[in-house]
Amino acid sequence: MERLVALPDDAATSWQDWEALRDQAVGRMYDDRQDVETRLRWAGVAIAACGRRDVHSGFDPARTLADEASIRAYAIREFGVVPGDAIRDAADLCRTVFLHIGRSREEVAAEAGNWRALPREGMLRLRRVKNLLTPLRGIVDALRPDDPLRPELSAWLALIPELP
Repeated sequence: MERLVALPDDAATSWQDWEALRDQAVGRMYDDRQDVETRLRWAGVAIAACGRRDVHSGFDPARTLADEASIRAYAIREFGVVPGDAIRDAADLCRTVFLHIGRSREEVAAEAGNWRALPREGMLRLRRVKNLLTPLRGIVDALRPDDPLRPELSAWLALIPELP
């Protein structure tokens, strides 16, 4: 599977095939009968398959990031933080999500307070923010107490109940 996702992109492979691979890889990542190294390798395959799936499907990039955030957050909770690791760097995951949201927390909070009055696209944008933030709920404690990202993440997570 690792060799498959490492091959040059093949337009003949459908997004459904990549989604099936992602689904299988996530299932193997969750399988606690396997050793940690194997489970982490499956996490890497799942993340790569997410990207390939969305290249072929035209899905919103936020969907890819939400899936990746879920996979990475699970790996961080289950196997611990490893700064600089492509999968288990909690600070990098938070920064990536915040950057992708593309708006300040204050802007998102202001919209969230009145989301029912927003046009459909505004509601969907807030829903994507919620989908990006939700997997991060379980990694607050993975950040050092003195890490400035920790209170920032907590403040973002406090918005989740307000989002559609």
